[in-house]
Amino acid sequence: MEESNFRTEYKKQEKGNGNGMDKMRRWIVGVIIAVLVLAVGTSSVSIVQSGTVGVVLQMGAVQEMVFQPGLNFKVPFITSVVEMNVQTKKTEVASSAASQDLQVITTGVAVNFHVDPDSAARLYRNVGKSYDSTIIEPAIQESVKAVIARFSAEQLVTKRQEVSLAIKEELSS
Repeated sequence: MEESNFRTEYKKQEKGNGNGMDKMRRWIVGVIIAVLVLAVGTSSVSIVQSGTVGVVLQMGAVQEMVFQPGLNFKVPFITSVVEMNVQTKKTEVASSAASQDLQVITTGVAVNFHVDPDSAARLYRNVGKSYDSTIIEPAIQESVKAVIARFSAEQLVTKRQEVSLAIKEELSS
């Protein structure tokens, strides 16, 4: 009889420990699920800052769609967002060129520019984020050289406004 009570007590203790282990497993599984849901939830949201647009990359490939500033939803782990600044920026370039009378003219040119938000994806795909040193600065230098070559050194001083307009026209073409 006493042996039977011992077995019954042992089984009760064994079941009691099993319930504690089940609770622990449920708690661990719940925590893991919560962490996964949190990870998927946070990676499915992209916040694009004011003054920028978000270039959408899907598996590394640039998409034509851009995200506007604010909260945007994306496919987690597949879609990423690269911000491109669309605010007006200023770049200054020092340039040397020969005038019409073969005088070496050194100038400093400052240009204000901005990226068209609708063209940001194409610009990122073709040039990348360093578009100012890849496109803007060489274009300024070439425009300055082309315009300065049309004028003599004396005309560059006396017709300064005309030279400035000619450089602007050259840059915008």
